Amino acid sequence: MEPYDSRTNGQSTNGSSSFQSAGVEREPSRPIKELVSELLDQGRRLVRAEVQLARAEVKTEVKKASVGVGLTAGGGLVVLLGAFTFVAFLVIALAGVMPLWLSALLVAVVLLAGGAGIAYLGLQRMKTVHGPTKTLQTLKEDGQWANRTMHSMKSQMHGHA
Repeated sequence: MEPYDSRTNGQSTNGSSSFQSAGVEREPSRPIKELVSELLDQGRRLVRAEVQLARAEVKTEVKKASVGVGLTAGGGLVVLLGAFTFVAFLVIALAGVMPLWLSALLVAVVLLAGGAGIAYLGLQRMKTVHGPTKTLQTLKEDGQWANRTMHSMKSQMHGHA
């Protein structure tokens, strides 16, 4: 293999690249300091991009969760207000046609069932909240990229393609 000549852009006099080894072209060797610096710089940019993606995903999921929390809290409030406001009225109104204890039991069961139904809807809505799946996928891809980059750097250091 002929040495690299910057004047010919790595081309030998016969037109083939002086960096071909087993049919694979590679860049001229760069100092390890430069490669590590580039790797660290790319790593920093990658981490920043991942953090931005995670923030965007979490923001979206928090919005979805807030709707579910609001429905659940609203359901609880309806149960509480309904119990305070109507219990006394309904118990007294029904006491005219049935014993007092039976009218109180009937009102309590109806209010609890209505409140439980609203709270159930809120819980179902909160189950649609998911983790940052896009971020996890890109982190996996980034790890694979970093492994390939390190392998490439090691190969360049040892003069292998």
